[in-house]
Amino acid sequence: MKHLFMPLLALLSVGVVGCSETVDDNTTKPTTIVESFERAMSDDATYSYGYANDNLTFQHTYDQTYGNWYGFAQSRCYDMESGAYENQYSVYNEAPASGDCFLLYYYDTYNSVDMNTPMDILSNGEGVAFRSIVVCLPTYVYKTVTEGNTYARAFADGDYLKLSFIGLDDNLRECGVVEYYAVDLRDGKRYFTTSWTEVDLLSLGSELQGLRIRIETTDVGEWGPNTPLYICFDDLAYDI
Repeated sequence: MKHLFMPLLALLSVGVVGCSETVDDNTTKPTTIVESFERAMSDDATYSYGYANDNLTFQHTYDQTYGNWYGFAQSRCYDMESGAYENQYSVYNEAPASGDCFLLYYYDTYNSVDMNTPMDILSNGEGVAFRSIVVCLPTYVYKTVTEGNTYARAFADGDYLKLSFIGLDDNLRECGVVEYYAVDLRDGKRYFTTSWTEVDLLSLGSELQGLRIRIETTDVGEWGPNTPLYICFDDLAYDI
C-alpha cells in the first residue's frame, strides 16, 4: 500500500535550516536545527539503542541479561506486514520522513512512572526551543490497534492513543504540554497516523532543558496498558 508523505516534509529534508545571524541591535537570532536521525549507526545495522548529537541526548536503557529496553532507539526498519513483537522497530510507512533513519520511542509505563526514571530528550547545555516533531505509528502498534493480539484488543469506538509532549525547565520540572492523538476513534472519528505528520511544539516555550514524552491508551488492564506504547519520530526541529 502506498502512503503519500505530507508536502511540507520536503522542506525538512536537510539537517540544518538557517543559521545564526547578527542584526543591527547586536542581538543574535537563534539557530534552527532539524534533526533527521541519520548519524552513528553502522551500515549493516537495522537499529541501535539511544541517540545523541552535539545539542541533545535521547536517553535509553537496555538490560543485557533479559534484552529489555525502553526510551529511544534509532531505526531503519520498514516492515509493514508483521504485527509481531519481533517487528517492534518498524515504522508503518515505506520510508523515513527524510534521511535514512528515524527514531523509535518506547514508553515503558512501569519504569518511566512507578520507578520515576523517565527517558527524556535532554539539552547538552544550552536552552532549547522545540519547534516541531514529525510522527508516525510503528507497524507493531498499528497492527495491534486494528487487529488485536494475544495481549491487547483491537480499538473500537471511543478508543485513542494519545501522545503528550512535555517541556522541562532548568530544574527538569514539567512546565507545559502539547497533546496529539496518534490514534483517535472518539466521536465517530477513524484516524490513524500512518503518514508522517508534524506536531507543533512551539507553545512549550523557549529555554527548555528537555522534552518528556508520555503515551496513553484506552486499552488498560489489571497490570496497566495492554496496547504497546511505541511511536516513531523524525525531523525534530528546535532552536538553540
